[in-house]
Amino acid sequence: MQLLTPRPLHVRRRAASLIDVALGPAQRAAVTLPAGRSLLLLGEAGHGKTTVALHRIAHLFAAAPRDTRACVIVPTSGLERWLQPLLRRLGADIEVLAYERWARAQARGAFRGLPRRESEDGTPGVARLKRHPALRTVLDDVARRGTSVRARRADLLHLFGDRLLLERVAAAASGTVTERMVADALEHTHVQFSRTAEQEWAHVTDRRRLVAVDGLALDTGTSTGDAGSLDTEDYAVLFELDRLRALHRGVAPAQPPTYDLIMLDEAQELAPLELALVGRSLAPGGTLVVAGDPAQQIDPGVTFTSWEDTLRELGCVEHDTVTLEVGYRCPPEVVSLAHHVLDGATAAPAGTSVFHAAFPDEVQLAAWIARELAAVSRRDRTATSAVICRSPLFARRLVERLRAGVPARLVLDGQFLARGGVQVTTVDQVRGLEFDNVVVPDATAATYPEQGAARRALYVAVTRARHQLVVASVGERTRLLPAR
Repeated sequence: MQLLTPRPLHVRRRAASLIDVALGPAQRAAVTLPAGRSLLLLGEAGHGKTTVALHRIAHLFAAAPRDTRACVIVPTSGLERWLQPLLRRLGADIEVLAYERWARAQARGAFRGLPRRESEDGTPGVARLKRHPALRTVLDDVARRGTSVRARRADLLHLFGDRLLLERVAAAASGTVTERMVADALEHTHVQFSRTAEQEWAHVTDRRRLVAVDGLALDTGTSTGDAGSLDTEDYAVLFELDRLRALHRGVAPAQPPTYDLIMLDEAQELAPLELALVGRSLAPGGTLVVAGDPAQQIDPGVTFTSWEDTLRELGCVEHDTVTLEVGYRCPPEVVSLAHHVLDGATAAPAGTSVFHAAFPDEVQLAAWIARELAAVSRRDRTATSAVICRSPLFARRLVERLRAGVPARLVLDGQFLARGGVQVTTVDQVRGLEFDNVVVPDATAATYPEQGAARRALYVAVTRARHQLVVASVGERTRLLPAR
């Protein structure tokens, strides 16, 4: 018996775009607020935060002068690719940028001499340390030490290459920055500020001898692969160091390129210094549109505190807040399951949109998923199907097994297909996105333990479903799901 079924014909004929929905009175009122009135949009997954935010910024852009600068900042490249054509359909020629790409452009517009290369070997622990609020406890010391008027890349060496400073950060972080993170940051910084192989061997006159067989840099794939590089987390740190140094010396800080309109989606995923950089990039009198949901905060490098703190970091204390109460994306059974995942108390869902399946091993799990998705794809060719795993390792292993029964793509870089196809991905890749059919294949106690981060990750995974959801497991099922 096949569990997954094709979408009804009337649904298939209807445009699936999130901008092709009728806005309610509260949503329209939020969209048409006067220019200069910043807006915070809140609501659960599927309640239309991004929809309203897109209509709001498109409305403002249409009424603004021709030289108005605007941008949309999102956490992932997948969301960047998805929203860009939607804005154009709304008539707004506004660039959508993943935060990392946007911050890179801001830094290169304000600071000279930054390396073109970005780190590829930095550990998650190093990124977490560089984004931690406790880093602020030592930034003033580093800003006072510098001899240059402007912050420079060398200041990052004085900060992240100083064991005593990083130990002070760890002490202020109350156990959330570990000794291992400090050691990794020191080692990583040492590599970043070492000379590249090309620099070490610059005296060789036969330049052909400095070209690797694969055409890549000589350090690529070695322990010194990050020599001469920056981390994306460094951009916000540089701006804050520069601001503090300018404050002490009574000069104006480096100014990032500014925008008259900024939309910030999934704002709960940005660290305090990153939020501050976004706020400094808003021109005086500009308008900010912020959307988010703390229940969907899944980045392990960030701890969301409150919207009051978020707006304060953005420099936007005065703002309107609209909380969207009506969901439109997920079937009611999926919504009930999502609420149960978060609070453990909501009644278990009943209906035809949510299925639970258990298997003795991964081979049988993959064979069943492949059969179900192949069958539904034959009958509903434009439906989007996503298999959402929590870890890239499991996603890579599963996609190989699925390909024996159905064409499946591994998507770990945000390049999702707009229609059709089976796509295997991870939770961190699907923030803000939606699919017709969703399979969560690793709903086990080990993958999703009874922890806040696991609850939020599973909540994000299940609420991507527009039509049907399957949660499956091999071994002990997660206790975040209702008992059968």
